[in-house]
Amino acid sequence: MVTVNAELQAVATVLSVFDGATITESDHMGAYAVELAHRGWAVIPLRGKAPAIPGGRGVLDASTDLHQVAAWWSGRYAGANIGARVPEPLIVVDVDPRHDGHESLAALEAEHGSLPETLTVRSGRGDGGSHRYYRRPAGKLTSSRLRGSGIDLKTSAGYVVMPPSLHPDSGEPYTWTDRREPVPPPRWLVDLLRPAAPPQRPAAARWRPSSPGGSVADDYTSRTSWADVLAPHGWVCLDGDPDADGARWRHPAATAAVSATVRHGCLFCYTTSTALPVTEAGDPHGLTRFRAHAILDHGGDLSAAARSLRERRAVA
Repeated sequence: MVTVNAELQAVATVLSVFDGATITESDHMGAYAVELAHRGWAVIPLRGKAPAIPGGRGVLDASTDLHQVAAWWSGRYAGANIGARVPEPLIVVDVDPRHDGHESLAALEAEHGSLPETLTVRSGRGDGGSHRYYRRPAGKLTSSRLRGSGIDLKTSAGYVVMPPSLHPDSGEPYTWTDRREPVPPPRWLVDLLRPAAPPQRPAAARWRPSSPGGSVADDYTSRTSWADVLAPHGWVCLDGDPDADGARWRHPAATAAVSATVRHGCLFCYTTSTALPVTEAGDPHGLTRFRAHAILDHGGDLSAAARSLRERRAVA
């Protein structure tokens, strides 16, 4: 009898040798995970829609190593759903009908024009939810200017659930509904995905810490919790300690299970649904509590944030 491990390792070997090899049908979820990795999609095992590796780094654990992927799905993650990091050349428009995504998309299309047909995955929930893949425009992107709820943008900072994963609520598989090559997004969508231009401020108004060890920024970061910074904006911590290494946070408008994680005291954000900058593949940058506070509560104005904290400290 051939074990699952041996079978998946054989699949990995075949795909690594024959570039055109394809898995057309298999009884093992891992075979599809291996094939995706072979095609350049960095994958991770999921429990439902959340990363399954305990104490892991979420999307940052995603791998294209065929034998690593085979080992995951033939061991403790056998049968696990498949998550794939969005490839850097692509973006995904995520439409979630549970949060009125269809209505939001319809309103955008009525105003600007229809989205072109492209590579698309349909959710296994069965309510018409979809992931639409488009070629990524150059530059920084955000979904904060997309009006309406239930429509989100995913970049290489995040992951998506891949076919034939089973939806945790319905038990039905995610499916490809359009296997064509991803096309460029329309100009109107690109314009909406560009961040709003920041207000111009004179250089003299920009805040500079008075000293490296005694700045307001350092004081705020050392005395506050991530719960103080994020919870007032609707973020929810998914773990017991909001400041622990590996603590996971979810943004209220995000469609992914995890929107950000805490590492070494800094926040690494994966969702474009917030003004916080997204940590990109290969160039991760974490936020201190003070910088996140300045972005969320003072429009990114470090001087205004520091001045407010000084005034608050003086009153106290």
